[in-house]
Amino acid sequence: MAVISRGQITIVDLNDGKSINLYLGSNVATTQIFNKENSSYVPNWTASPFLVITPEVYVTGVGTNQVSRLKGVPVWKINGSTTIATFGATAATIAPYALTIKNNMTSVGQLQVECEVIYVDPDTTAETKAKANITYTKTTNAGQLICAIAYAPNGTVFKNGDITTLKAHCDMWRGSVIDNTNVTYKWYKLGSGAWTEITSANAGGITGFTTNEIAIPEAAVLNFESFKCEIKDTDAASGTYNTTVSDILSFADMSDPYQVEIIAPAGTTLTSGLTSTNLTVNCWQNGALLPDSFFTGATCTWRKFNKLGVQDTAWGTAGVKTGRSLTVTRDEVSVAATFTVEISK
Repeated sequence: MAVISRGQITIVDLNDGKSINLYLGSNVATTQIFNKENSSYVPNWTASPFLVITPEVYVTGVGTNQVSRLKGVPVWKINGSTTIATFGATAATIAPYALTIKNNMTSVGQLQVECEVIYVDPDTTAETKAKANITYTKTTNAGQLICAIAYAPNGTVFKNGDITTLKAHCDMWRGSVIDNTNVTYKWYKLGSGAWTEITSANAGGITGFTTNEIAIPEAAVLNFESFKCEIKDTDAASGTYNTTVSDILSFADMSDPYQVEIIAPAGTTLTSGLTSTNLTVNCWQNGALLPDSFFTGATCTWRKFNKLGVQDTAWGTAGVKTGRSLTVTRDEVSVAATFTVEISK
């Protein structure tokens, strides 16, 4: 049996017929390096093409970006403030509503950019609010320190079959310079809570996994996948010899013909009056809810992760439970828990 779709739920109510997903695309890596030796920033946001963050809105059953269906303009916050000009930011007032930032992180070590939108359903005119965040971090490099920075040169979202392959690129930076001599690269894919090294035996069409750039076909991304690049310094004359650095990128497939929906009719917050809740899986295809007969011969595999994102391998049988419906009790949740489900058929 092959996994055909995947979903998850964490204290979220998914009773609505459609699920709204808001993504923030970035034209540069989310790490900015400050080199003390020459007081330079890489990448330098004060020069063209600057830092550009673009919102993308996806709806269950529709594979194209629905940003044109927003009510009004997005509300942007940077480090919790709507006074974004303080950070050299300007927001476009027409689609695709990109946010442009022209200041480097000279006085802060991190930028937390939040976008809030209101999506209007074209059929029902119902309004749904969605929020997304993206974080940029400044790394101070004294010159001999190394770090890995990954980015996606063509974006991280497969859109309705328009793009068949996306790339993940990762470089080792020494100071403000890329060091690509005497280094080795290993790429990993996250699956069922564990990182697995990509090799010729399990690549699934992914190429370049021993270089600084991999090509990822659409078939290798099921709904949402994360990839990690590890770079090792193999220069025996280097002060960082045998040091390994890494970075992570995630990709989403918004043209997948199947969309998992997890319904919790009783709610997802357990209180003194609600000691358990029932989760049930639905599946959508091309905007239509599939009938119960779709699950005949299918297997729904559940896994539980604690509030820190660590899989509970003692839950169920070796960390797994099966079935279209799952009952979650208060004893199974400590502060918060995330339940993932994979549909195999």
